Amino acid sequence: MTHISIETGRALPNPVPARFKARWTHPAGLAGIPTYSLPWGRLVKFGVGAALLSIGALTTYQQVVVRVSREAVINARVVSIRAPMDGIVKAAASAPGTAVRSGMAIGQIEDPNPDDARSFQLQLDLKATERERDALSRRLDDLQRARAEANMQAESFQLGRVRQDELRVDEARASVAAATAREQDATAVVTRGAALHENGYMADAAYERAYHAKEAAQQETIAARKRLDALTVELEAARNGTYLGDNYNDVPSSVQRARELTVRIDETKASLDELIQKDETITAQLTAERTRLAARSSAALTAPIDGNLWTVQAAAGEYVRKGQELFTVLDCSTVAVTASVSERDYNELRLGEPVRFRVAGTGREYSGRITKLGLTSTGRSFAISPEERRQQVAVQLFDLPESGSDSCAVGRTGEIVFEGSGHGQVARVVETVRHFLGLA
Repeated sequence: MTHISIETGRALPNPVPARFKARWTHPAGLAGIPTYSLPWGRLVKFGVGAALLSIGALTTYQQVVVRVSREAVINARVVSIRAPMDGIVKAAASAPGTAVRSGMAIGQIEDPNPDDARSFQLQLDLKATERERDALSRRLDDLQRARAEANMQAESFQLGRVRQDELRVDEARASVAAATAREQDATAVVTRGAALHENGYMADAAYERAYHAKEAAQQETIAARKRLDALTVELEAARNGTYLGDNYNDVPSSVQRARELTVRIDETKASLDELIQKDETITAQLTAERTRLAARSSAALTAPIDGNLWTVQAAAGEYVRKGQELFTVLDCSTVAVTASVSERDYNELRLGEPVRFRVAGTGREYSGRITKLGLTSTGRSFAISPEERRQQVAVQLFDLPESGSDSCAVGRTGEIVFEGSGHGQVARVVETVRHFLGLA
């Protein structure tokens, strides 16, 4: 038991009663005063309460003032491998977590009854096209023969018409020669009549008749020459393939028929060219379809990227449908941390804000920045899908890929401390204290 010792001569804050004054003045008189002991039980309780209050204050500060994520997990994107066709899985990898390389075979699908409907339809189309092409070829030959006959008929008509026009031109030239001769005779008669009429040996009436006959002969000569010019023009037109008449200016029906046949031949040739191109296209499609049909009976499933096999959803001997998801490969190059935060913290976060991620149960910490706020639309592409009911964030850690133990440890949990708005250093002190006390 420890006794209280009193130092003499020390000024007391309150006046000492009279009955104790003599005893305070003379230390020897203190021997009769009873001694008192400290309440150590109360002090211990007080210390424990103060410690609990400190721990509660630190925890409250950590949860209320310092922004910390609720749930944080190391995550990464996955790439799905789907069945390229309907069939039976003959061989498949069965150990999730196996490291795979890009192009590595992890399964095989075989279809015992491949669908050859497309190939059969292409064969029918090819045969129909060939039949139509043969029919058009025969039709083209018939049209060409008909046009040749029409051209021969038109040529014969042209030769006959040109010969006819030539004879008519010759006739017109003879008429011009005859009219010229008659004009000369009439002129000579008028000349002789003028001399006789002047000497009084020809009557006036006879002289006038001779003069009128001369004018008539001149007009006949002019008409004959005009007729010759008209026939010459008609002859030149006939030689060029155009036939002139009194009430028409056209070509014969044989020429018109030949022209119509030429148009139909051109159309048939165009249709035949289209069919030839169609035939070539269908032939190429049929060749590709046969190649695809041969390869469709068996297909290898390969890893599209380097990573780890995450899920295996089909076993050997199982029948799968086209497009069905069979495997997922974890892309370790996209490792990030996804976490859910409170609504209060979410509204204060900004892209690029610095953060720290601490792996649960260890002292390993990694620094990084916020790369995405909200993962509702992209959450399905992660190996561990974030909860859509909560506010989600994605964090990219700078030194995590170089970490040997956590580089691709998808599923490992921890917590994220957001160091923005001046909470970084304070949060570090609080976490150090909590860790020291064994509360972290």
